Amino acid sequence: MRRRTIAAIVCLTFVLLGIGAYLVASFYRPFASPDDELGPIAATAAPDLEPQSQPALHSGQVRQAQEVTAEQVQEAYAQIAQLDSDQPWTAWAHVVDAQTGQTLLDEGAAQLRTPASVTKILTAFTAYTHLDENARLATGTSLLGTDLFLWGQGDILLARGEGNPRAINGHAGVADLAADTLAALQERGISTVTLRWQANPFEGPSHLPAWTAQEVGNYEGHVAAFAIDAGRVGVDSNAFRSDPEMDVALELAAHLRNGGVEAIVTAEGEAPEGAQELARVESATLGQQIRFMLHESDNTLADQHCRLAAQAAEVETSFSGATANITNTMLGAGVEVAGMKLEDCSGLSTNDRIAPETMTGTLLKAMNAERADLRDLVRALPWGAWQGTMIRRYEGNEAAGNVQAKTGSLSQVTSLAGIVRTSTGRELVFAVGLEGTAEGESYFLRSHIDSFIERLSAL
Repeated sequence: MRRRTIAAIVCLTFVLLGIGAYLVASFYRPFASPDDELGPIAATAAPDLEPQSQPALHSGQVRQAQEVTAEQVQEAYAQIAQLDSDQPWTAWAHVVDAQTGQTLLDEGAAQLRTPASVTKILTAFTAYTHLDENARLATGTSLLGTDLFLWGQGDILLARGEGNPRAINGHAGVADLAADTLAALQERGISTVTLRWQANPFEGPSHLPAWTAQEVGNYEGHVAAFAIDAGRVGVDSNAFRSDPEMDVALELAAHLRNGGVEAIVTAEGEAPEGAQELARVESATLGQQIRFMLHESDNTLADQHCRLAAQAAEVETSFSGATANITNTMLGAGVEVAGMKLEDCSGLSTNDRIAPETMTGTLLKAMNAERADLRDLVRALPWGAWQGTMIRRYEGNEAAGNVQAKTGSLSQVTSLAGIVRTSTGRELVFAVGLEGTAEGESYFLRSHIDSFIERLSAL
């Protein structure tokens, strides 16, 4: 789908949906065209907020787009190959024809690499496999006597104040939960309650100890029963609360006091049998949260949904159990994972190792999956020059609007994996990265990766 086509679709979307410029930045488009060669794409059931898949644009006819040769791809990669021979860092790449599955470039495709946040592609595939993307996570209060219990199903994107029904982060608000709880308490004539909150429902540590040793621990918060803005201490902060559940409890108590009910916050506590539910608020859909995770590369949300997927799969919900669930999910889907090692589901750990062929293999499986929700993985990747962590990449060049990809960045690693459409409409699946760069240099070297993808788009 070339840029003019995409621009026309965006304009039509403006007319049909009447949304403002802000929503356009986060709106979702499928990676499909009326004569795409990958087979028909069916729409999933639409949740209340907005569908995870738009109605199919596909005609079901195979597109006779011009094939790309291995020689062309190798020539496009030549600049990185030359730099790799002159620099201390290592480059790796795997490029596959999406229609035929033919490998067009193999630069260490089977060798284990430090993936950084492209790990989230595997995390999203696992979450889509085990979770219902149209389900929502509830956060609520229950009462027994004058004991008030705060509980949750894992929504860590709560708003501190009122929720915003048009948002994903902050869809459900603590103030709304408090208002409904207040009404129920006042109806019962209760003016004082003892407030207890649900503890972290997952097994093992809520924050990976290895991150602290690697000095990256401030880039991810704690998995939790519930949290405000993924547990951040402030908007856009890289500092996270060590007890996000207690933070929500204190916020709820403050709202209750402002409404005339004294809430005495005590300690963690599960709602016992016989407690009566008073109120609840619900998150955006899981599919929308997964898409938000991919767009914003939210580390905490990646590990949270990985734990929820492990919980749904009825396996251990620790870091090791959740990452093992990724491996088993990939194996079950027929993706090659030989030697893969994961300490987390976000890609934050420098000890994570994934082969490029595993990254491309996961994308190919998603593109050709019978399940529409698995196909949503590709649709949920941010578009170059338009969305999320890709919004400032490919601006004003051939790849703008013609690449969907997940970015990856650590102090010594830069990576990218996704799908690029060539000038004739051929789709190529790729994974490419540089690792072992000088400390902090990886950000500046990502331009070499972007130039490679631009050259692929121009083929």
